Amino acid sequence: MQVFSNQLAEVLKEGLKPVYVTGGSEAVLEEEASREILETAQTAGIEDHEIHRLDSGSSRGRAKAMEWGGIFDELSESSLFGTRKLVEVRMRTAAFDDGAVAAFETYSAEPASNVLLVRLAGLDYRDKRKKWYGQLRSSKNVVFIVVDELNREHSIHWLQSKATSLGLKLTKQAAEKLSDYSEGNLLAARQELDKFQIILDEGATVDVDDIDLADASNAEMLEVIDAVFSGNAAQISRKLDGLSNQGRSSSRHELGTLAMVTQVLTLAHAKLMDSGSTIPGYQRRRVDALISRHGQAGVEKLLMECAQFNSMFLGMARGDAANLLRNLLFAIAGVQGSNLENEYEWRVIDRTIN
Repeated sequence: MQVFSNQLAEVLKEGLKPVYVTGGSEAVLEEEASREILETAQTAGIEDHEIHRLDSGSSRGRAKAMEWGGIFDELSESSLFGTRKLVEVRMRTAAFDDGAVAAFETYSAEPASNVLLVRLAGLDYRDKRKKWYGQLRSSKNVVFIVVDELNREHSIHWLQSKATSLGLKLTKQAAEKLSDYSEGNLLAARQELDKFQIILDEGATVDVDDIDLADASNAEMLEVIDAVFSGNAAQISRKLDGLSNQGRSSSRHELGTLAMVTQVLTLAHAKLMDSGSTIPGYQRRRVDALISRHGQAGVEKLLMECAQFNSMFLGMARGDAANLLRNLLFAIAGVQGSNLENEYEWRVIDRTIN
C-alpha cells in the first residue's frame, strides 16, 4: 500500500509490516521515514540492524531477482540467539524487475519475525508510470512510503513539527517566513532549525524577527561551512572577508558558525567511538571528511578548541573573535594548525570574599 511520509506514524502504530520501501525526490523526508521505521523496530525489540548496498547489475538499471536471493535467505534465517533483525537495503536505482517485486509479495504474505527496509536512491514521475510501481502501490502487505517534495502548506506544518521535536516552538508566521526564505528546500530549513536549537534555550519560541535575522548572510555562512569541510582555504577567506566588508561579522554569526562546526565535530567523534552511530544523511559527507582529515586525536583537539572559543561568549576569556574564528576554521579545513590557548587570554575572576 502507498502512504506518504506524514501518514507513516499512524501506519506504524498498527504494528510492523514485513517489508517497507521508501522512495521519492525529497532526501530529508526519506531519511526521516527510514529513521522512524528503525526506531519503531528497536522499540518492538528488534536488536540487529544489517545494511546492504545493492547495485543495479544491468545496463537497464534494474535490480534483478537473483540479486535479492541472498537477502531473502538471510531474512528467513533465525538467529542463534533468537533475536529479530531489520535488514536495510540501500539501492542506487529506483527500479525492480517483475521477479524482485514478486519476491517482496511472497515474503510479505506470510508472518515474519524479521523486517526488510528498502531505500531507493530516487523516484521520479517516470518511475511512477512503470509496472513495478503499480504493483508495490497495490500490495496489501508492502508499505510503500512516497517521500516527494512538499507543497507550501505541508512544508509549514513539517517545519513546526520539526521544531517541536527539537524542543523549540516555531510560530506559524515564522514557519511561513522560513519556508519562503528556504524556497521549499527542506535541507536548508532543517539546518537553520538545527542552528536555532544549538543557540537557543530548550522551549524557546522562534518568531518572525528571528527568521528575519537569518538573512542572506546566513546563506553565505553556510557557504563558509561547506568550504571548511571541503578544505578550501581560499573560499573561506573570501567569504569571511566579504561578510566583514558588509558589516555582517557579528557575535550572532560567529556563534552560529561555531555551533554548526561543533555539531559536525561531535557527530564525527560519535562515529569514531561507535561505527554504528546514526549520522544524518546531510552530514555524512562532512563527518567522513573530518575523520579522514584529522583522525580521532585531531577531532578531539578541535572539539576542545571549539569549547575554548565558546568560552569567549560566556565571558570567560578575551580575544579577537573574528581572527580566532578564522584560525579555527582553517584548522578544521586542515590547511593550518591551531592552538587557541596561545591566541587569547583567560579572564581572571576575582572570587575574594570581603
